[in-house]
Amino acid sequence: MARRRYAFDEGKIARFQKEGRGQGRGTSYKPWLTIQDVASYGRSHRIAGIKTGRVHHFLSDIERDTFYQFDWADTVTDIREQYPLDREYTRRIAADLDIKHPRDAATEIVMTTDFLVDIAYEGKLRQLARAVKPASELEKPRVIDKLEIERRYWVQQGVDWGIITERDIPEAIVTNIAWLHPYITLDQLTAPYEGYYQEKARLLLRALPSHPATTLRQFCLAMDQQLAMHVGDSLLLIRHLLARKAISCPMDTAITDTWPLRQFQVPTDESRRASG
Repeated sequence: MARRRYAFDEGKIARFQKEGRGQGRGTSYKPWLTIQDVASYGRSHRIAGIKTGRVHHFLSDIERDTFYQFDWADTVTDIREQYPLDREYTRRIAADLDIKHPRDAATEIVMTTDFLVDIAYEGKLRQLARAVKPASELEKPRVIDKLEIERRYWVQQGVDWGIITERDIPEAIVTNIAWLHPYITLDQLTAPYEGYYQEKARLLLRALPSHPATTLRQFCLAMDQQLAMHVGDSLLLIRHLLARKAISCPMDTAITDTWPLRQFQVPTDESRRASG
């Protein structure tokens, strides 16, 4: 039963196309594959995107960690995961290479690229296509064959293509982004009145530069009391301000609440960012 649920045939491919899978941009994009379409081994993830304002679907931890980096980068404007490749093109490429096109039983499947990313660079829009694989997979001849089809596809489209493995993931940076990412917005919090948390965030931001030697933990406990908030609310708001980049700090070392506040810098446009 499970095998039939996840199997592909021409009818299912036609249905996905009719549903608009692999089409759209930003909030309207629909990935070709979601976590419901692929057999799960406990490593799938659904994460709300900062850039796109939609929920993204990832089929592995490496995809999730790669997404965190793209979503954090200021130059990235859109992220499309599980992007479908035109099957007629991939069939021709496979034939040219004299290798078998990926298939499911009797059906040649629609190949996908793990990420298609839009980047604004020097006033121009560029696209990056990235395949995400465990490094051990790159030792398998069949995996290399399929990646070569994908590589040639994007070369023909004039799009920069590459492979990302776990060896390319900076652990501390990704850990920090994952810690901050859920707090980009405060909409999920129940507030005593509209604008409550935004108001408290601005007060925290104003006070932070005045206590450079105080640890983050000490500062947050003191501000919870001073601003009459629940214990933990100040740290939550610091995470929000970091996620909004109203505060910056070193990202290549795991953030801890024992850091002195001098580690956290307030840019000059903090009021605009904090108000979001």
